[in-house]
This record gives sequence, structure tokens and C-alpha cells, in this order.
Amino acid sequence: MADRTGARPAAVGSVTVGSVVVGGEVAGPDGERPATKLRLFGFHHAGGAPAAFTGWQRALGPAVEVVPVTLPGRGARGWSRRHEDLPALAEAVARELGPRLAAPHVFYGHSMGALVAHRLALLRAARGLRLPERLLVGAAAAPHLGRGTARAHGLADAELADWLVGLSARPGAVAAHFEDTDRLPGVLALLREDLRLCTTAGPGGPARPVPLPCPIDVFAGERDPLVPVRDAARWSSYSSSEDCTLRVIAGGHFFPRESREPFFRALRSALPDLRSTAESEQLHGH
Repeated sequence: MADRTGARPAAVGSVTVGSVVVGGEVAGPDGERPATKLRLFGFHHAGGAPAAFTGWQRALGPAVEVVPVTLPGRGARGWSRRHEDLPALAEAVARELGPRLAAPHVFYGHSMGALVAHRLALLRAARGLRLPERLLVGAAAAPHLGRGTARAHGLADAELADWLVGLSARPGAVAAHFEDTDRLPGVLALLREDLRLCTTAGPGGPARPVPLPCPIDVFAGERDPLVPVRDAARWSSYSSSEDCTLRVIAGGHFFPRESREPFFRALRSALPDLRSTAESEQLHGH
């Protein structure tokens, strides 16, 4: 499908950043990573983990370094306590990622991850720190519209699993994740906590758009039952640069897996100028 372009805790846990490729991929023939020009920090969806970015490095090539961000309570940090609201989580991510954000980079956040990435960008903008060259958000309504997940975290386990399966254009693939009955309670508990997190803007959360001085690229699933394209398009109010590009991808809420080639084609189309920016900064020693 052709891309369409439109208007434009209270508990504290550590955040582990893995500058490795999920899934054991390597970019060079000798197992060494080539010098990269741009980092893409990936923030996963609710109930997800860094494995959501498996295959991204290979799809984007050596000019981009894909850096999945492991949030507390999952992956190697499964023992750590999770944050109870987005502001606290964003603060922790900002603290841990800080030194790595001095070079050219972009944020890609999917669903819940879009809210985390946006919060992180807001924090850095307020502190006068370097922003991503572009904020890339997928399967997410503009923050001021609220979330269609408000009641989902209160569903019983079976209903919650059915709800998640219904978000995909390929429900069989999602349902397969629930076949391991031993792991199912933990999977659903994590999903439920993440969905609750999505509803917690916390004190001082914006009631209306707070524009960021960086471009935004919005990726929306054509048949996403949770995030209608019109709600994703409302991110256009969040860029003071008036540069917001909407790309509609065939599929449901999990379109990066459902329509892999169209998605990565659209994602790559957002990156060429960023590579030029990074190359220019390297040339001038920035």
C-alpha cells in the first residue's frame, strides 16, 4: 500500500538501555558493528519488551543504530519495580539515557511507547537539551485526546486477552502469545499495569497540546480499532515547526509486524535527511 502523507511510584526502577540488536543480529561480517550515524531509540508497546524491535536493525541498515529501551519490570530487569505514572517513568528514562542523547538521534514509540517518547522529548525541551531530530510515533492518538485503554486494564484475564487479540489485523498471530498457560498470568499482569500507566499523565499533565520544536512523523494502522487515523492525525498540533507527516499503513494496531515491508519503507523515508544531519555534524566535529 502506498504511504499517504497528510498535514503535516511512585516506585523508582532503573532503565536499562541495550545498544545491541535484539534477536542476535550483527551488522558486520566480523561481528563488529560499523560506525553508525544516527541512533533510533525504540520504546515498545504496552505489555511489550525490547524484542518488539527484533529485525529492525537489519531492515534499516548500518546507517542507523537501533537501540531498544528496556523499561523496568521486563527483560533483564524483570525483577525491578515499575513506575506508576508516566512523568516518573520519563524522568527515569531521561536520567539514564542522558549521555547517549548528545549525538543525532530519533525516538520511535509504539502505542504506550509513543507516550513515553513524547514525555521524554517534552522534558528535554523544557530543560533546553538536545531534542530528537524527529519524534516518530506509531499506533497512538494525540495525547490530549486520551486513550481508548481507560477501561481495558480493569477487564478479567480472558476478556483482556480477547481485547488485545482484537486489536490486530492478524489475530491468530497475537493469540499465539497466550498459548503458554504458565506464563499467561504474568503476561497479562504486565499488560494491565502498562495500560493503567497510559492513563496516568500525572500532576501537571497537558490538557491541550504543548508543541515541540522538532518535526513529528506519525504512523497509523489503516484498520486500527484502538486508534482511528483521524486521532493519530491530531499529532499535527504537537510540532511548533509545523512539520508533521502522517503515514497510513495497512493493518491494525500492530502494523509493524502485520505490514512489515510497507512499514519499514515508510520508516526509512523519514530518515534520509536525518542521516545527512548526522553526517554534517560528524564532519564539523559536533
